[in-house]
Amino acid sequence: MGVSADTPEVQRRFIDKFSLTFPMISDKAKHVIDAYGAREVLGIVAKRSTFLIRPDGIVAHVWPRVSVEGHADDVVATIRKLG
Repeated sequence: MGVSADTPEVQRRFIDKFSLTFPMISDKAKHVIDAYGAREVLGIVAKRSTFLIRPDGIVAHVWPRVSVEGHADDVVATIRKLG
């Protein structure tokens, strides 16, 4: 799933623009963002990042500044590696 501080309306446009097939959660109050320390990783200027979160809620891997090209393959490879 995706999480951002954007409003649901902004997220809906993003989902439509990129034909995303996963849900997005609006975290305007930044509860989820803070719970995973995303602001510490991202700093003041937020960049798109990916957090691989295990079923027990532990962050297994962080990609702090994601470039879309090849990113999905990198995530899948990391999931397989961590097995």
